[in-house]
Amino acid sequence: MHQRILLLAEASAGPEAFQACRSLAGQFAATVGEPVGVALLPKTRMQLVRATLQAAGGDRYVEELPPRASATPMGSARFVYREDGRPDWAEMWTSFCELALYGGPPHRGEDTTLHAPQQPGLTPQDGFDAIAEIRRGVWETTGLFAEPAAPGWIVVRCSSRKMAAWLCATIILENVEARCEEERLFLPASPDFALENEVKSVITVLAKTCHYWQAHLTAQTAATAAG
Repeated sequence: MHQRILLLAEASAGPEAFQACRSLAGQFAATVGEPVGVALLPKTRMQLVRATLQAAGGDRYVEELPPRASATPMGSARFVYREDGRPDWAEMWTSFCELALYGGPPHRGEDTTLHAPQQPGLTPQDGFDAIAEIRRGVWETTGLFAEPAAPGWIVVRCSSRKMAAWLCATIILENVEARCEEERLFLPASPDFALENEVKSVITVLAKTCHYWQAHLTAQTAATAAG
């Protein structure tokens, strides 16, 4: 048994905390594409682990994250339409609030998390092609190509496995379901998604996270050039 990533919990934290750790580890394993270990340790064993880490370098090895209050979901942005009556996605998303990853408000509340439907609807709402609109919105806001995947999903082609994994993790924190395989990012999609609800959410979270990913790459390039 060997895992490169291991999540430890002290038994005194209680069963609910341990189940939360297991759920977190499961999501993380799906994101990174490899097994993640979870261990429940007695207090004395955890003290030994802490002492070992402290002797090895203390704060250089352990980052303490304080509890954070749940953020209020972000408000709905004003819809902008083109002269032909179609949504102008590129015009709507010219700026973004902070990611939930960094303490900003998630796009949706936990009680309205958008999941991939297990039985996707077959009938578009009033003839509206939700999947085609998601594909168009993704292209206009990110320049990425999206196409239908398994029922309930749409797949977005990323430039690397790292990009797909990072986008997947940050989108999940925005309370929209996501998963990744290699350089492919999967997001919820169904013909019966509503334009100003589910369609808007999928396009928004991808545009929002891509904005930060591209800014990160730009900063890395500038740092390399300066070095």
